[in-house]
Amino acid sequence: MTQTNENLGPAEHIINSLLAFTDHMVHNRPGVVVADGRTKVGLRWSPVTHKVNEDGTKTVFRLEKRGKKNAKIEIGVMNGDGKIKSGRTEIGLYRKPGLFPEVAAWFYKQVAEVWKLDNEFAAKWASYAFEQEHRDLKVVLAAFMLVQSRKGDSIEEGGEHLFYDEDYRDVGEAMVLLQQKGRDLNPKLLLRIRDVLMIPEIAKINHELGFGKSDKRAFLGRWPQAVTKWLRYREENPKMLEGLVKAGFRTTVMELARRVRYKPTSEKFFETLRWKQKQADDGRRDMAIGKAVKAAESWADLDEAAICQRIEKDKPNWKRIVGLLPSEIGVTRAIMAAAIESKCMSDKDLIILTPTIEELGLLKVQEIREKVESAIANAEDMRAANIARNVRSKELKEKLEAGADKAVQKAVAEVMKDIRVYFIVDRSGSMEGALEQAKPMIAKFLQSFPLDRVHVSTFNTVGKVLNIKHASTKGVEAAFRGVRAGGGTSHKTGIQALSRFAPKDEEDTLFVFVGDEGERRHFTEAVQNSGLRPMAFAILPVAGHWNRGGCIRDTANRLGIPCFDIDAATFEDPYAIGRTLRALVSSTEVGVTTTGRARARVSLVDQILQKDLLQKPAWA
Repeated sequence: MTQTNENLGPAEHIINSLLAFTDHMVHNRPGVVVADGRTKVGLRWSPVTHKVNEDGTKTVFRLEKRGKKNAKIEIGVMNGDGKIKSGRTEIGLYRKPGLFPEVAAWFYKQVAEVWKLDNEFAAKWASYAFEQEHRDLKVVLAAFMLVQSRKGDSIEEGGEHLFYDEDYRDVGEAMVLLQQKGRDLNPKLLLRIRDVLMIPEIAKINHELGFGKSDKRAFLGRWPQAVTKWLRYREENPKMLEGLVKAGFRTTVMELARRVRYKPTSEKFFETLRWKQKQADDGRRDMAIGKAVKAAESWADLDEAAICQRIEKDKPNWKRIVGLLPSEIGVTRAIMAAAIESKCMSDKDLIILTPTIEELGLLKVQEIREKVESAIANAEDMRAANIARNVRSKELKEKLEAGADKAVQKAVAEVMKDIRVYFIVDRSGSMEGALEQAKPMIAKFLQSFPLDRVHVSTFNTVGKVLNIKHASTKGVEAAFRGVRAGGGTSHKTGIQALSRFAPKDEEDTLFVFVGDEGERRHFTEAVQNSGLRPMAFAILPVAGHWNRGGCIRDTANRLGIPCFDIDAATFEDPYAIGRTLRALVSSTEVGVTTTGRARARVSLVDQILQKDLLQKPAWA
């Protein structure tokens, strides 16, 4: 092992920053990027739409969520160069759907920094991340591992072979080739790895690290070989290739084959993909040239009744149904009912389509309503929280919100084992207005924790315990009802109010402060006297009301415990909440408390260190 505390401290900080990062590396709709020094990448992306003017220019509108609808706000005119201007002022740059290259490059730089600190740790990190849910990070780590310079070279001395170096590119290959339900990389993500490596700034990073020979030409490392193996395995297992076609990945698989110049062993490969072959200019192709392929299945000539019969007979998944539906018919009540009753939809499909199902009046059908409610009750992520905004029924909205609450609680149940959390909320005069901003964030955050191990107080010069009666949005809103900002600031009173909720001997404790850190004096003695023995402080700053370097950080330093920020933007992306919580808790230093008592809980670094390097499947 080459790891040292000096190396892994900065590495852990980098990893935690990545896990808590809330922007997306891929946007599937058009947007505008504008300069914003408050973000890590210096840019902010917002969704837009446009209309074409008579002179060929395009008027661009930013889309802002207002209640249940998107409001269109005109921001300027776009010319052929993609720049959006209002008069002579440049507003931003138009972006087509796809990769956000600046975010991808920022991710890649962070991985490179960890690599420079410790090569083996970076490889173990990639192995650990493969089993996690953060797809953007997995793509970047796979890309990096496929090109980094430790690739099993022969180590020699005086012309004599001594041993072979570590081959960490094998880890990248394993990430491409391994199958693990819900965690492996689908064809679109495999193609995205290449897209990431093709970004000019990333090509430059690879060149600076000695991975590639040019800073202008992208270096793909072992990506082509790994994808070739991936394609060969699926050609040799026809059912797998057919499954990819049925799942809607036909054109993506074709694009992968083009990019690596894949040469199949038989014409069946082209037939399954319905891929008609033409001779190349250099005449190199010798398989299936000019051979007709089976036409793609089409429902263009079917009426609504025939489509319903086809759904009941073939039971295609919802994505395939949408792809086959003639535009002149579209999704009708009968077609939607047939798809639901024929079990063509997953629970996730049912949650996503709840507003449409409601619009079609199908929630009045008892059997369908029960299926939708069952899907909501078994929600695996917080998608339902977003869907709730788009339904009219108050009862259904509440069930969707409850499903989102349950999903978050399930996602963090394991990481919160043997941890007790104390929320200390500033309600002093300086929090007027800001407290209202804080409440919805606190509501979402608190839903993530087991109710019997979370305690909340508010304080000004007096501390008061809030009683959360139910682990839900409604329960939190009720607890904060009547809480108003006013008075002075004394953090110690908020801690003293919670001192009666002593942790169990086997429990770690975490303090989460919500406020503006407006007090000048530290409150070390109050923490020590409380008996709550925090292992770390977390800070949830309220936008526009933050005094960095104040009393909370000072107190943490005096106690010798870590202090972390929680980005308020996390709560704008419900999918990031669980991941951020896991990163926050897992990355606190083990064994450092106000009492010096040792901890049994495993830190993020230790979890990564204990992870075996991914191994390629036997067939590879």
